[in-house]
Amino acid sequence: METYRPAAPPAWKKFFGNPLVQLSLLAVVAGGVSITLYQKGQQSLERRVSYLKSTVQINQGAQNLPPAEVSELEELPTATDQASQKPDSDASDGTITATKVTAAGSPTADKSDTAALSAAATPGKEGRAVAKTTGPRLVVYYAEVGRGTLNRIVNDSRSTGQYMNFNDYSAGILPNISRSITSPQILILHKEERTVDNSKTLQWSYGLKDRRDPSVEIGLTTFFEINEMEGNNLRGNMEIQRTWREMGSSGGFEIQRKSFPAIFEIGNDSGFFMAGVMPTQSNLENEQELTAIDIFKILRSPRFRDGNSEFVIFVEFAKGN
Repeated sequence: METYRPAAPPAWKKFFGNPLVQLSLLAVVAGGVSITLYQKGQQSLERRVSYLKSTVQINQGAQNLPPAEVSELEELPTATDQASQKPDSDASDGTITATKVTAAGSPTADKSDTAALSAAATPGKEGRAVAKTTGPRLVVYYAEVGRGTLNRIVNDSRSTGQYMNFNDYSAGILPNISRSITSPQILILHKEERTVDNSKTLQWSYGLKDRRDPSVEIGLTTFFEINEMEGNNLRGNMEIQRTWREMGSSGGFEIQRKSFPAIFEIGNDSGFFMAGVMPTQSNLENEQELTAIDIFKILRSPRFRDGNSEFVIFVEFAKGN
């Protein structure tokens, strides 16, 4: 009896009985579940955005809406290299005009549908747009963002599981948006503020009539379709439509229209961003007239032209009082 020794447990029992191994297996299982849920969320988001891109154009539902308001340009600080440049004086009337957005398929707005934005060529007090509302508001910032800061923003958005990277642009939910837009590497070019309510479509544009074809307006149009507003949360669709002179299949420059749609749900200090919708060149002979408009001043930026910064649109929901 004194020499009796119990049989040694099998190796597999020793291995799986080790607390470290058990913790490791638990971590692997939890990680696998998290990855599966993330992938399902991404697939769901991809399906929703693909549907929006292929079949739904936000502005098509706005045909019966009254024309969008013409928003005056707000005088905002610009970078030193931008402030030192002034628009050329060869514009026909010394002012830049921004036309109202017309319904899809409707004739181009006539002169009565335009407003001279003298602040674009001659900054002054009359160029400020003052929002006097305490209700729910959609706040949109058009900004130039340094490449390093944009990488951080993308990583923050990825952490939410609501980030989408398309071939030519990216978009996603951004936690703590107030911290992001106050970064020293972010230059706010223009701020647009609009009141919102349920089932409301918002739209506005910044552009310049093409010299070769005055019926065409070069620039960007912003559309919002508000689907649901509940408490501090806002859900809806956003679309940027770009009309730009770009290289065509024939080898020459031609007017091209492109759409950049996205779906968002923001609130409680989370916001939304979209990047990659602005080319680095306008390919216009009169580019100085276009860059007199706030959001297009980025085209003067050496950082932007060299690819060291990006044009980014931030969206924030302000609940109001």
